[in-house]
Amino acid sequence: MKVIVGVSESFSAAHSIPGHEKCGKLHGHNFLVSVEVEGEPKNGMVIDFFELKRILREILARFDHSIINEIIEIPTSENIALYIFEQLRRKGLKVVRVRVSENVDKWAEVIEES
Repeated sequence: MKVIVGVSESFSAAHSIPGHEKCGKLHGHNFLVSVEVEGEPKNGMVIDFFELKRILREILARFDHSIINEIIEIPTSENIALYIFEQLRRKGLKVVRVRVSENVDKWAEVIEES
């Protein structure tokens, strides 16, 4: 049995996708990032929601009100999700999924393979 917990956090930023007809121009989004981690519950919790949210906010602070191209060369939603996934893993978390939504009907996910 797996126990998975998740949190979401938003940030606002601008980006452009080099070589893309429409998205090649600098534009912005109010991104929503959802992350899920798994683990063995200790004291009834995999990780305190507040701690997971603190870690996610710390990672997203670099993006908030920035031009993402200055951080990620090709800042597609997929690459942003990959970046966040790796940053969470570096914090020692067993990451299951990271979803980055540009709006309610467009998102990219990175899912850990079993």
